[in-house]
Amino acid sequence: MMGDLVLLDSELQKSVNKLVEQGLEITAIHNHLVTETPAIKYIHYHGEGDAVALAQKIKSVLEITGTPLTPPATGQAPAIDWSKVTAVLGNSGKQSGSLLQYNFARNEKTLESGMEMPPSMGMATAINFQMDGNRAAITGDFVMLADEVNEVVKALVQHGITPTAVHSHMLHDEPRLFMMHFWAVGDPEQLAKGLKAAIDKTNSKK
Repeated sequence: MMGDLVLLDSELQKSVNKLVEQGLEITAIHNHLVTETPAIKYIHYHGEGDAVALAQKIKSVLEITGTPLTPPATGQAPAIDWSKVTAVLGNSGKQSGSLLQYNFARNEKTLESGMEMPPSMGMATAINFQMDGNRAAITGDFVMLADEVNEVVKALVQHGITPTAVHSHMLHDEPRLFMMHFWAVGDPEQLAKGLKAAIDKTNSKK
């Protein structure tokens, strides 16, 4: 089991304490964004064992936070023309309301403690667009080998996209992987071009 908790600063310490109490491993504590209100931190966690027992452990951690345990309400999806973005990125992605989401899996087999990790376990570069009027906000998570990190940084910066965090998600991964979060607001097509330039610096499936 692995994932990340999304926490207010005031929830961080008690969540760390609870994870330790439940015998779950902490693999990263970091931010995703900058200047957000309220300030948010992320704790990545890892556990192995009986699936039901792991679910009970992580639920006990969620219960001491303000995280709702019910599905979010869904509304009418706005009609958004993403055609310029999808043309740049080469596929239609997944639209959900005002969001457009992508996952670009790596070409290598990725392992954690000898167990193969599929793209759905966070081993794919995640890109999210949110439309606001004629502008879009973008955030997500690049998954990179060490030699790709600064090539991706350069590609993002050259296109006006800000890297906001570089970190790991795992402790015993093979090959060693690094994750990079990013943020920008601007013209959707131009942002897509910057993201495409950065993806092209990684060994990702296009």
